[in-house]
Amino acid sequence: MTYSEYYPDTDYYEPGEEERDPEFDALSETVDGVQETVVDLETRTGRELTELRETFDAFTDAHARHESRLDQATRQLERLRQRLQLLERAVRVSEKVPVVDLDDVGPALRKLAADAERRHALATQLLTANQRRPYEEDLQRLPQAREALLEADSALIAVLGVLATSQRGDDRRADAEVRLSEVVARRRGVLDRQLPAATKDAEAARQLLDADDVTRTRVLPQIEKAERDWEELHSKLRERITDAIGSSALLPVWFTHAFGVAPPSGAAGDRWIRAATSALAYRVTHGVADQALPLGEPPADDTDWAQPQWSWRARLEQDIEDLDINGG
Repeated sequence: MTYSEYYPDTDYYEPGEEERDPEFDALSETVDGVQETVVDLETRTGRELTELRETFDAFTDAHARHESRLDQATRQLERLRQRLQLLERAVRVSEKVPVVDLDDVGPALRKLAADAERRHALATQLLTANQRRPYEEDLQRLPQAREALLEADSALIAVLGVLATSQRGDDRRADAEVRLSEVVARRRGVLDRQLPAATKDAEAARQLLDADDVTRTRVLPQIEKAERDWEELHSKLRERITDAIGSSALLPVWFTHAFGVAPPSGAAGDRWIRAATSALAYRVTHGVADQALPLGEPPADDTDWAQPQWSWRARLEQDIEDLDINGG
């Protein structure tokens, strides 16, 4: 028996002959079209992405070649500059141009540099503001402890006053009896722990701060003199450099390697002369005699760069590098 015989009122179609829904067919065609579009888009996108990667790789390679050529050109330019300086120096020497030795400052300036350098050693004899602060806080805790004792005494007197003036069964008396043990314990804590500790810390802090004040009375005038020596040293060395440039004298090799033969124009000129003066002050102060390197040989790997000499050197190296970056 067939399906139609069981269900006579139901349409029956042979396999493959089912009735098609036009809306379903249209939707299927739309989905198929979307799928084809997506596949086509993926194909195009992949092809374009491949082309973009190839273009980027080609650009990267070209950029690397240009960077390499630029580095090579920079090195060649530096060699040409050095050769030019050598030729200029040779010509000026042959023409009997005076050669100035900036390092030959004489004993007076060397003593001035040594006196100026003393400011670092003198400063180490004093407590810094950060070092003084904990001791100053210790001093402040003593009056705070005394104030706490006064408050505890007042609270105890108030409780005892209530007990002395009230009768048994009085609510005020009951509350005072409860509070009495608390007030006594708080007062005992201040007397036994807080006040003795604050007194001990304050006495130790006062001794240290008083000793530092005495040292300041003695050392501060010396530091102020060392600062004035520092300013005078830089003033004289700056004048020494400007006089040498003004006289067209032949400058040392270490100087021309680091600073060239003359300051740049404009505001950069002030940075240039300050850096050059500080470099010469460093050489004079620390006895640098190297004729090629402005600051002498680099220090050891385990150098403590927080030390005054090396922190000064680090600042100078940065100043010289900044001059080179900014074109003088």
